[in-house]
Amino acid sequence: MYAKCGDFSKAQDVLQNLPFRDVVSWSALIAGYAKEGQAEQALKCFHRMQHEGICPNAVTYACILKAYAALGALNEGKKIHDVVKNQGLLQNNVELGTALVDMYAKCGALSKAKCVFDSILHRDVVCWNALIVGYMHDGQGERALACFKRMKHDGITPNATTYECMLKACASIDACDEGQKIHDEIERQGLLEVDIMVGNALVDMYAKCGKLSKAQEVLHQLPFRDVVSWNALITGFAQGGLGEQALSCFEKMQSEGISPDAVSFLCILNVCSHLGLVDKGYEYFVNMTTKYGIIPNSKCFTCIIDLYTKCGDFSNAQDVLQNLPFRDVVSWSALIARYAKEG
Repeated sequence: MYAKCGDFSKAQDVLQNLPFRDVVSWSALIAGYAKEGQAEQALKCFHRMQHEGICPNAVTYACILKAYAALGALNEGKKIHDVVKNQGLLQNNVELGTALVDMYAKCGALSKAKCVFDSILHRDVVCWNALIVGYMHDGQGERALACFKRMKHDGITPNATTYECMLKACASIDACDEGQKIHDEIERQGLLEVDIMVGNALVDMYAKCGKLSKAQEVLHQLPFRDVVSWNALITGFAQGGLGEQALSCFEKMQSEGISPDAVSFLCILNVCSHLGLVDKGYEYFVNMTTKYGIIPNSKCFTCIIDLYTKCGDFSNAQDVLQNLPFRDVVSWSALIARYAKEG
């Protein structure tokens, strides 16, 4: 209970004060750490448990594989694979098999992930998702799409995670027709009414495929929108060379009470740079900190330098560069390139 509520110090205290500890009590704490992304702490508990002479079970191993996946510790994950295989724990244990697929996929060993996946007799949607997500994150959108089709052919119903991932895959390979089919499935299941991440992925897919009117239509149909929803559309307009529309969306987002984040500002500063809107760009740049409390990163500073130099205001560009809390080659290059162009 304490671990699932995120109170790990209390969970540790209770565990240490138990008159006896077993694999279930240790696994409860390890699972909590793994779920919250505290991989190092999960591994410390795992080693302490073994030091006490308590043998891990399938649940423990699944959690540790999750920790190794987060750390990208492929070799350590392989050792766990050998152990669970030798102990016969993989037989009819889809959760443990899925954890292995996920670990290999997140560590970039997709051929190994596929090998483990094929050995699992009874695969559920979570197992399929582990492989699909792996292909998508590795930039293999076509393979992700092939897995998606095969999953449905095998009678497994996709869930929100599957659809979100597949929309990202379609965006990455410009497969708008496939994305439209997925959109239709999502609407039939009513997922847009309950899952904002699916809605955001849908807006992003249409925007990245250049279907900006459709992306805008989907965004306005969403029952709720957040900064991620708007950023997808703003970025789409900006990358499509429609700067004025991007600025309009930026203002509309704020009028709905949604505060921009660092991604929003970076995109809109780029727009101002391309359109030569010096005063507006500088106003946005100042508002980042004064109004929204966002510390500009090097890319934001580079945008402002580029904005000034494009308009021939080298004095202000140099002032911004000299006052940077950090200076990198990109910041310098923006100024040097413009000096070179102007002779």
